[in-house]
Amino acid sequence: MKIDKKQILTTAGRLAGIFVLTFFMMLFSVACIAKDFGIFSFYKVYLPLTVIVYLLMVTLYIYIVRFDKHAEEYISVGKRCLICYSIIFISVVVSSVLYSFFTPYAIVMSSVTMMVTVLSNKKLGIVTTFITMGTMMAVFMSSTYVLQPEEFSTAIVGSLIVSMITSMFMNILVGREYSRLRLTWGTILLGLAMTPLAGLYNYFAQNGTAASVGGAMFGSLIGNMLSVAIFLIFLPLYETLFSVWTNFKLAEVCSPTQPLLKELKEKAPGTYNHSASVANLAESCANAIDLNPYMARACAYFHDIGKMNNPEYFVENQTDGKNPHDDLIPEVSVNVITGHVKDGVEILKANRMPDTIIKAAYEHHGDSTISYFYYKAQGITEGELSNYTYRYDAHKPTTRYSALIMICDICEAMLRAKPAEDYEQLKQIVDGVIRTKMKEGMLDECALTIKDLSLIKDTICEVVPYTMHKRIDYDKAKEKR
Repeated sequence: MKIDKKQILTTAGRLAGIFVLTFFMMLFSVACIAKDFGIFSFYKVYLPLTVIVYLLMVTLYIYIVRFDKHAEEYISVGKRCLICYSIIFISVVVSSVLYSFFTPYAIVMSSVTMMVTVLSNKKLGIVTTFITMGTMMAVFMSSTYVLQPEEFSTAIVGSLIVSMITSMFMNILVGREYSRLRLTWGTILLGLAMTPLAGLYNYFAQNGTAASVGGAMFGSLIGNMLSVAIFLIFLPLYETLFSVWTNFKLAEVCSPTQPLLKELKEKAPGTYNHSASVANLAESCANAIDLNPYMARACAYFHDIGKMNNPEYFVENQTDGKNPHDDLIPEVSVNVITGHVKDGVEILKANRMPDTIIKAAYEHHGDSTISYFYYKAQGITEGELSNYTYRYDAHKPTTRYSALIMICDICEAMLRAKPAEDYEQLKQIVDGVIRTKMKEGMLDECALTIKDLSLIKDTICEVVPYTMHKRIDYDKAKEKR
C-alpha cells in the first residue's frame, strides 16, 4: 500500500493545531473559573483537562474526515475543521467567563449548533454540539470541584441539559428554508421559549426558591440571547473569511435580479429558460438524494452561463429559423459548442462563484462526444473518423452535483425536443439517459450510488409531467362546439 506523505503531514499538522487550540482553551477556561490568570498557577488542573478534551476534539476530527465525506463536495475538510474548532473555542471561553463571573445557567452552546449547521450541515452541527457539551462538562465540573469545592453544584449539569435541548431545536430551526430575517426572529423567539426549562430544573432538581428560579431563568435567557448574538455577528464574518456559500447566499445568487442571471436572460433567453427548467429538476432530485437543494439549483442556473458569449450558435436561442452551423464545417462548429464550457468557467471565476458551481459548469458534459457533428463529419469524410476532436475537452463529473446536472440537462433537452407520449415512454427515456452515461463511464468518478440514480430517475419522472404537461387545444374545442 502506497503511503501518502503529504496526507500524513497534513493530518499531523491539523492534529498539532487542534492540540494547541485545546491547550489555550483549557488554560483560559480554568483561569476564569479560578479567577486567577497566573499562567502556571493551576497546571495540575488544565494539563490533564487538555488531554481529556483533546481526545474529544480528535473524535470530532475523525468524524469530519471519515463520516462527513459528502460535505467535501462544497466545503473542504480544512475549512470545516477551522469553523468547528474556532466556534467551539469561542463558545467555551465565553461560557467560562459567564459561568465564573455571572451564573452557571448562561451557556452559549447553541451558537455552536447554529454556526456549524448553517455553514456546513445538520449532522455535523449535532456532532459538534455533543463534543462541545462534553468539553464544557469536563471543564466546569472538574475545575469547580478541584479549585472551588464549596461552590460545586449540579446546576451546571442542568444548564448543559437545557442548553443541549435548546441546541437541538435550534438545529431543526436553522435547517429550514428561512431567510436571514425570519431565521433571526425565529432563533430569538426559540431562545425565549426555552428559558423556562432552566427555571423548572432549578425548582424540581435543586428545590429552588422563587429567587433562584428567577435567577436561573434570567441566566438561561442571557445565554440564549448571547448565542443568537454570536451567530448573527460571526456568520457574515465566517462566510467571508472561509468563502463558504450558505443557503442564504445561494438563494440570493439564484434570484432573477442577480446581475449574471439578468445578463444571461438578456443575451440568451432560451438558455436562461432551459437552465431554469433544469434547476427545477435538479432541486427536486437533490431533495430526494439528500443533497443541498440550494446548491443543486445554483449549479443548474449557471451550468450553461458560457453560452451567452455566442448565444446564436445554440439551438434554444435560434428563433428566426437560421442556424449558423449550416455555413460552418463540423470542426469549427464543435469548437464553438465546446467553447461554452471554458467560457463558463472563466465567467464564474471572474464572478467569484463557489468551486462546486464552477465544477458543474466544467464537468456537466464530461468528455462526451458531440454526436450530431461527429456523424455530420463522417458523412463528408471517406474512411474511419476518430471522435477525439469531436469531444468536450473537460473532465468527467467528480461531484454528485456535476453528475446530477449532467443527467437533468440531457433529460430536459431530450424531453423538450420530443415530449414523451405517456409515463412509460418517459421512464424509458430517463432510464436510457442514465444507462448510457453509466456505460460511457461518465459517472465513474462521482459518489452517486445505484440507489441515488434510481431516486433521480423516479423524481424526474414525477416532476416532468407537471412542467411539460399538455394544454387544451382551444381551436379544436371551438370546432367541436
